[in-house]
Amino acid sequence: MKLTRKAESTIGIRELKEAIMSGRGAEVIAPGDELEIVLTNGETAAVTFAGFIGQERGRFIFSDCLGERHVMNNEPTNEGGYFKSEGRRHVLEDLLPLLPEELREALEPRNIMELIDGEVVEYKDTLWLPSATDVFGDKYAGSWYEDEGHDEQLPIFRRERDRVKESDGETWYWWLRSPYSSVSAGFVNVDTSGTVNYYVAYALSGFAPGFDL
Repeated sequence: MKLTRKAESTIGIRELKEAIMSGRGAEVIAPGDELEIVLTNGETAAVTFAGFIGQERGRFIFSDCLGERHVMNNEPTNEGGYFKSEGRRHVLEDLLPLLPEELREALEPRNIMELIDGEVVEYKDTLWLPSATDVFGDKYAGSWYEDEGHDEQLPIFRRERDRVKESDGETWYWWLRSPYSSVSAGFVNVDTSGTVNYYVAYALSGFAPGFDL
């Protein structure tokens, strides 16, 4: 695994995780640094270090879209939230196995909370889509998505240009896990300029998941 910072260096996933968990993470990695990983299909992908969560956990987001465009649901609905979505199944069953075994074994599950049909649902995933708050903070909360007070904007997404994702040289819209609060048929996504948008759930869009170490 290659770490790209001001100069390229090679670091093992166990070494990186140990540094983060011991509170020494800032000595080896900073927000915006990229890790280069070789996927199980032989392709190489980059993940961006999004920041520290507390003092002993680091959060990473794929720098560009992973895999093919996919739907969030097979029907035009966000009923059941991300928890019951086809998009979540796709992330856990199709995309997670693409990560190298050493990385999968090092992942720390993220606690996710959703308000679904008036009830708070809590669960844990090792690979997940960012929430709208992860990407946009509370700027559009209420009008585009429900207030997600348990999350906060990740520092790597403070500029529009840094929210743009590509695949095969093309800029893609990419899904977020937050249902669109104004239309029950869609989920929030990030458009090709890095601004907030939404798609009907059965539309094809990119996936740029994240994980914690």
